[in-house]
Amino acid sequence: MTVLEAAPALGGRARSFVERSTGDSVDNGQHALMGCYHEFLALLTRIGRRGALWESELDVPLWDAARGVQRLACPALPSPLHFAAGVLRFGHLSLRQRLSALRAGRALVARFGRSRDRDEAFTVAQALFALRQSPQARRALWDPLTWATLNADPTVASAALLAAVVARALLGPRSASRFLLPALPLSELYAEPARKFIEARGGTVRCRAPVDEVVVENGRAVGVRLGGELLHASRVILSVPPPVVRRIAPPGLGSLLPAALERATPIVSVTLWLDRPVGGPDFLGLLDGQTQWLFRVDRIHRPASTPSRGSPAGARIACVRSGASAWLDLPTREIALIALREAAQALPGAIHAELRHALVVKEVAATLAPTPELQRLRPGPAGPVRDLFLAGDWTDTGLPATLESAAFSGHRAAALAFATAQ
Repeated sequence: MTVLEAAPALGGRARSFVERSTGDSVDNGQHALMGCYHEFLALLTRIGRRGALWESELDVPLWDAARGVQRLACPALPSPLHFAAGVLRFGHLSLRQRLSALRAGRALVARFGRSRDRDEAFTVAQALFALRQSPQARRALWDPLTWATLNADPTVASAALLAAVVARALLGPRSASRFLLPALPLSELYAEPARKFIEARGGTVRCRAPVDEVVVENGRAVGVRLGGELLHASRVILSVPPPVVRRIAPPGLGSLLPAALERATPIVSVTLWLDRPVGGPDFLGLLDGQTQWLFRVDRIHRPASTPSRGSPAGARIACVRSGASAWLDLPTREIALIALREAAQALPGAIHAELRHALVVKEVAATLAPTPELQRLRPGPAGPVRDLFLAGDWTDTGLPATLESAAFSGHRAAALAFATAQ
């Protein structure tokens, strides 16, 4: 087995790197997981990293200026009573709105979670309107869930994708709704352990090795060309974004990927280094902020084996804005100041903190745009070329473009490749 990676290191759009000024390992974007991430958690188990996660029952604190922090906290009850109990105690909604939200959750899955032509074009906003969800229920419950899982505004995001999230994460077994965060930088969590796993079993991992062309003979993939080198292979799996597939794949496959699949949605992440510890929960949603989520990385991550050059008495906060098209053209300093101002409003100890350093990462093509019209265009793992398979979070997994979708697609493509060798 040979893995070819165009970048200097593994990880793709979920990676970490050493920040020069502080010496800290920083993720290019904060990732959150749930217990229903069966494929990704299976991957972590296989490479010996399942225990490297911060984990709890579903307990999501959401802040606004009027009510402060109110928690969507699901107790340890059998499913689906745990989710019902959490919603019924959610302080950002009235009792009537809570009961309506519970009915809407089941109705969303029942109506929009199935492949029905008349409903598959619905956006989240259209579906919630049809389900008679109030503006406050959308603002405090459904919109944060949509931004966090689909990386897009509810007015453009697919209702079918949100229904898949609700069915798997909130209405499934109680363990499926558990909330998990990487307790290590992403490259330490899975990228480097995966490389070592492959190499320990006789495989090869080559970085800085971009593929120029998939070589096809008699309708069958027989290898790839990179630079002046021809690398022969019995089977080829392409785990690259749609624009790269269209560039390097044979015409028979590339022509099946419409240009619309190149539409992507950005995420902007801001890391703030403050001069003192700040209070508040380990992570926090901001209902009315430009910044949507704050994560206390200094508390979530395990202590580094080599301490950073920054003071251990300070705090490090990762701030995230999904669907961040409006921030792409803003100067990084302006973005950092917005994040700092909103962190000071929501976290009690941050108001007097001084900013030591800030890092802004703009992931322009973070995920495939989750619009309804794109879902039917997502391809499966096998195409018209024998022994050539597709993998990636953007392929047709029935899920949003997440780590779970990526792991599922990879496992599926590998199983097909193995089956064809038998």
